[in-house]
Amino acid sequence: MNEVIRVENLTYFYPEQNEYALSGVNLVIEPGEFVLLLGSSGVGKSTLLRSLNGLVPHFYGGRISGSVLVLGKDTISSEVNEISRHVGMVFQDPENQLITENPIREIAFGLENIGLPRLQMKKRVEEVTVTLRLADLREKKTSELSGGEKQKIALASVLVMHPQVLALDEPTSQLDPISADEFLAILKSLNEDLGISVVISEHRVERCFQFADRIIFLEKGKVVFDGKPSGFAKLFSNTSDAPLPPVTRVFASLGNGVMPLTVKDGRKVLMDICESSSGNKIERDSTTRKAQPWSGRDNATRILEASGLWKIYGDGTEALKGIDLEISEGESLAIIGENGSGKTTLVKHFNGLLKPTKGKVMLRGIDTSKQEVKRLSKICGMLGQNPSAQLMFDTTEEELEQTLKAMEVPRERWSELICKVLDILGIENLRNANPIELSCGERERIALATVLVYEPPLLVLDEPTRGIDSETKGKLSSYLNAYNASGNTVIVVTHDLEFASMFSRRVVLLAGGEIIADGEKHEVLSDSLFFTTQVNRCFRGISNDVVTVEEALEFVRSLQ
Repeated sequence: MNEVIRVENLTYFYPEQNEYALSGVNLVIEPGEFVLLLGSSGVGKSTLLRSLNGLVPHFYGGRISGSVLVLGKDTISSEVNEISRHVGMVFQDPENQLITENPIREIAFGLENIGLPRLQMKKRVEEVTVTLRLADLREKKTSELSGGEKQKIALASVLVMHPQVLALDEPTSQLDPISADEFLAILKSLNEDLGISVVISEHRVERCFQFADRIIFLEKGKVVFDGKPSGFAKLFSNTSDAPLPPVTRVFASLGNGVMPLTVKDGRKVLMDICESSSGNKIERDSTTRKAQPWSGRDNATRILEASGLWKIYGDGTEALKGIDLEISEGESLAIIGENGSGKTTLVKHFNGLLKPTKGKVMLRGIDTSKQEVKRLSKICGMLGQNPSAQLMFDTTEEELEQTLKAMEVPRERWSELICKVLDILGIENLRNANPIELSCGERERIALATVLVYEPPLLVLDEPTRGIDSETKGKLSSYLNAYNASGNTVIVVTHDLEFASMFSRRVVLLAGGEIIADGEKHEVLSDSLFFTTQVNRCFRGISNDVVTVEEALEFVRSLQ
């Protein structure tokens, strides 16, 4: 057999839905292919992935026509557990995939179910634990792990099964840049060395575009492109919201037909431009800035102060170690760092969700350890890492109304605020939808709307771009910039450094529960090898201060 998956004329409707999630999908996946699945939130990417291992329709129900064959077996007539031995699935939300309280038992769970001999099982678990750098999590409880750590455990529990096809739904959305690069490199190695077929959906295309043999692009449940990455870049280079890597977008905009897909190729193009500029060689800017403590708001009123902040969890983990941090009104700040570095723990102290072990956090002069979360939330609105946990009502509109009611916003403003936030996030069509029935990306946006809608003076968003497409991400960045410009303070915890560079002016880098860099975004990002943007890597040594696509375009055009 020269194919592992064949999808023929697949059309699918979720239960009680009149609009199709997929329509007339046809595709064949060969052994050893690396397929990147692209498209806006809600176009059917997750549904297509779920159909590859039979979860659609066996788990989700609904109406289906056409067929999906995995190694010749029809997923509609076969049992899910039979198909899942061949197709390993990693979901967007790791919370829904983890069952046990111990990470190692979680990884071994699937192997126990198929009765793998104990010694062989132990070997596989050890192999994947070392490969994904999970050894430090052996003695921890699954419930105590960070979102990124949970995602890595979910990935390991699938890899340990040695599937012939890996179907992954935004598997790096909660991973830091280094962990994401490592994991994708592992995927590519499994793909090239063992012939495992990979089908991966990702919004952060700069991470995986270069690995793909093939791009499948969906719009409204239909395949509108199926071909090589270079062909996709050429076809969509003039589409402003197309999911292209930043370095591709920079050079495609020049209109000369040159569209590098990787940083390496981008640097070659950039050097050629520099060499030909005015017939002279451009002198390389080899200087690097050392990040300095932020001083851009010295005279501004402090909205938040953390002094000597320590957080030690019940198992003895020192999540925060003597954090000193001052944030002024009107700042835009990104907090970055590797998984488990203390980012989420830190911001949960800002509205009293966590109490300090030692030290103090003051929010507009209020000691957060001595006030109820509800009162603090009127000042500090927060979106957590698991947005689905924040959704409790039957419709999007009801979610927003209940938030406005709880925050004691005058009823006469409700309609205006709801319409505004629905437009910003592009979810006007979901006003009357039940969040539980929507895709993960759509639920992410609804949860985000519940925080944005009441416009708190301090806005804290923990991984707000997970599951969000490039167009919505751009609109969110524009909104945060405008929100910040009106005097509000915005703090975003993120692994999405492209997004961080779009809106923030200050960047704080955490490691091991300590602040190791705090400064203006160009100072921090351009001084890092890995915690930086794709265009900064491309322009490094030529123009070190370039961190955004707009800055890259400005520099390149200045040479022409």
